Amino acid sequence: MGKRVLVTCCTPYQLLVAAQVLATYYPQDQADLIVTDQMSGSRKIWEAAKGCGGFGRVYYLEEKRLNGLARGENLKNILRGALAPDKLLESFLHLEGVYDVFLFSNVSLMNQYLIQGMKKKNPRLEWMLFEDGASTYSLQVGGLLLSRSWKVRMQLHQVQKLKGIYLFHPETLAWKAPCPVYKLPGKYAPQTLKLLNEIFQYDKLPDRYDRPVLFFEESYPCDGVDIGDVALLDRIAAMVGKENIFVKIHPRNRENRFAQAGYATNTDTAMPWELIVLNSSFERTLFLTVGSSAATNPWCVFGIPAKAVFLSELVEDPSRLRVDVMEQTKKICQSRPDLFFFPKTWEECEKRVEELLKENRE
Repeated sequence: MGKRVLVTCCTPYQLLVAAQVLATYYPQDQADLIVTDQMSGSRKIWEAAKGCGGFGRVYYLEEKRLNGLARGENLKNILRGALAPDKLLESFLHLEGVYDVFLFSNVSLMNQYLIQGMKKKNPRLEWMLFEDGASTYSLQVGGLLLSRSWKVRMQLHQVQKLKGIYLFHPETLAWKAPCPVYKLPGKYAPQTLKLLNEIFQYDKLPDRYDRPVLFFEESYPCDGVDIGDVALLDRIAAMVGKENIFVKIHPRNRENRFAQAGYATNTDTAMPWELIVLNSSFERTLFLTVGSSAATNPWCVFGIPAKAVFLSELVEDPSRLRVDVMEQTKKICQSRPDLFFFPKTWEECEKRVEELLKENRE
C-alpha cells in the first residue's frame, strides 16, 4: 500500500508546482489536496479539483481568518498547538484519516498547525517544502527556515524541521538547506498538463496574450507599496503604443490601476501564468516587468527563450523593492544575458526595447 500524501496550496502557482511534485515523486501514492481561501478563485478551483479525479479528498480551508486574529488570539493558538495540536487543527479543518507526507509552500502558522495536528496522529509524518517562485530561493524564505530567533522558533519550530525541498533549480538556492533538496523537471507529462487544464478550466480562458509586449504587475501595490510601475509603463507606452501592450495584473490585485490608465489587462486572475506558458508560445513576445519572476519562468522552468526587460534599476525609490528577491532574480538571469536585460538608464532601456521588438518581428 502506498503512502498517503496531503498537499496544501494557497496560490494557483503552488497548485501547478504541487502537481509536478506528485507526478515526479509520488506517482503511486494517494494524494489529497487542501485549497485555501488565500487563492484567487479558490471556491471555483476547489469545486473543479473535487471532480477532476486527480486527487482523493479535496478540502477547503478558510485560512484568511487566521491572518485576521488579534495578537492575543494567535498566542493562545500557539500554546494550544503545543498542548493539544489535534484539537487546535480541528477548529480550522477536519482531516479524514492519517497522513504520511505533508507538502506545502508557505512558511506559515497555518502549516505549523497542520504539521502539529497530523504528527499527533502519525509521529512518523514527514513534511516537505516545494517552491513558490523566486522568494523560495531567496533569504526571504531561507531566513525564516534557518532563523534562531525565539519568536520565530516559537511559531514555526515544526515547519523548520523540513525533511526535504523540491525545486526546479536547486543550484540557484541562496541559502543552505537543512535537508535534502530534490530537483523538479521542467517538462510536464501530458496527463499532468491535462489535469491542470481541467482544474483551471483552461479551455474557457477569456484572455488573449498575443500582443507584442506583455507587462507583469507585482504584489507591491497589493501590499500597500507604490513602486511607480504605472508611470514606468507609461514611458514605455509612449514609445511602443498602448495598443501593443497587454498587462497581466497580479492575482491579489484589489484595484486594476492599469485598466484605469487605459491598458488592456487580463480578466481571469486565477489562471496560473505558468499554465498559460505550458499551453502557448511566447518566443516572439517581449516581457516587461519591474522584477517579477513571471518574466523568467518561461525560460527557467520550461526552456522557452522569451526575452525580458526588467525596470528595477529605473524605479524612483529602489528602497521600496524586496532586495533579497530582486537579487535572487538577478542571479538567475546572469546565466542568460542574451535573454534578460536590466537597463540602468532610460536611454538604454528605450534602445533595448526597440532592438528586441525589431528582432521579434523578423
